[in-house]
Amino acid sequence: MSPISARFLPSLLLCAAAALASAETPKVEIGGSHDDETFRKEARGALRHAFPVFCELGGVKLEKDAPYVLNVYRLRDEYLKADRELNGGRFANNGGFFSVDTGEAHLLMAPRVDPEFTGRVPLTERMRTLIVHETSHMFWRRHVPWYPGAPQWALEGMAEYCAEREIGKDALFGIYFSTGMHALRRAIASGRLVPLEDVVAMDLSAQPDAFLRDLYYRESWALVKWLVETKPEAWAALVRDFEGVSDREEAAARGRTFFAKRVGAPREVQKAWTDWIDGLAIGNWEMKYGDWRLDAGEMEGTAYPNTGSAILNEQDLKGNAAVQAEVWIQDLANGQADIVIGAWDDRARNMVKVAFMKSGMTALLVLKEDRWERAAFSQSAPVAIPAETWKAVRVEIEGRTVRALVDDKPVLEHQIADEDVRLDGRWGFGNYDSSVRFRRWKVEMK
Repeated sequence: MSPISARFLPSLLLCAAAALASAETPKVEIGGSHDDETFRKEARGALRHAFPVFCELGGVKLEKDAPYVLNVYRLRDEYLKADRELNGGRFANNGGFFSVDTGEAHLLMAPRVDPEFTGRVPLTERMRTLIVHETSHMFWRRHVPWYPGAPQWALEGMAEYCAEREIGKDALFGIYFSTGMHALRRAIASGRLVPLEDVVAMDLSAQPDAFLRDLYYRESWALVKWLVETKPEAWAALVRDFEGVSDREEAAARGRTFFAKRVGAPREVQKAWTDWIDGLAIGNWEMKYGDWRLDAGEMEGTAYPNTGSAILNEQDLKGNAAVQAEVWIQDLANGQADIVIGAWDDRARNMVKVAFMKSGMTALLVLKEDRWERAAFSQSAPVAIPAETWKAVRVEIEGRTVRALVDDKPVLEHQIADEDVRLDGRWGFGNYDSSVRFRRWKVEMK
């Protein structure tokens, strides 16, 4: 990673020091139906930590500021109602938005609001990032002169970059931001990356296709990060060009012109940008569904009600292999812990998982075209996994045979005849309709 230039760095450091030394931390008001006080305390703490980052990156010395208002909802219907009223439903699938008309942010508390989970994890890394992201939109619109005239990629990219900087220097080794970089690398390798010339020309922030929308946010973030950290002079000149632009269509059109002038033709600089992405040091995990966190050697995943979640490691299984771990399952009726194997493309198709259920049953399932199909099922009550108790599980691959064990006792064995189902590729963890934890995991390959 290239350092920020000597000419650009002093102004950032002076601004940050001034902000930390003399600025009064703005007041944060949190409303909405998610009234958990521990959550609100941690959210305010994250924003106290974030405001100096906003000042540093925006070149702002903040003296006094009006309160920042966030509305956080427990239920998706509540969030959707606010989105319909303020945006005509434009951000239904985003989970959060900042309203220019009201000056307030609206966020859906997800994936879970049940007390057992929020009592232990009041603020997940993904939710923390969303809060900082949306609040940065409010801050920058108030205080940074170029912001209202910037194209959408610059707005979304800077908001996400603020959230990364708030997490700290190891953000790329955390679950949320390593996931973003892995997704970008997989899109680069598969040819599905949105071309840079389209990123700087289009607004895909409310794109209905979740894959394209998420990719646009991640590309915008990576583009701003690349410019700020490797081309600070070009970035500084670029944002000066945005000042004075007030019309959104004009901002998009002029944004393309300014980018070509200050940075270069998008087609010509794309390779340098993607090579930089490929060269970054990042963590080993990529979230596919739900929300996950890694803390002190424990991996915890949580899923939206009545849905599953999954996280994948970048290590590939090859030949005969085994994955073992200790698991802990939340005491909910449908609670289960999954070991996932064979995830090999950018959308993790044709993978399999062994589901160890709180009820004492074990199932082998295959993912085909977004649907899990049960291939084998076993009642394992003699070695069941009691709720909220650590238990050792193991999945073995031998040829086309998948074998599952609990406490070293076999509970399921099945041969997968379908050759389209691969038993090599990435491995990982998953769950369904609950919270689950894993620790002391180990991979063996012969």
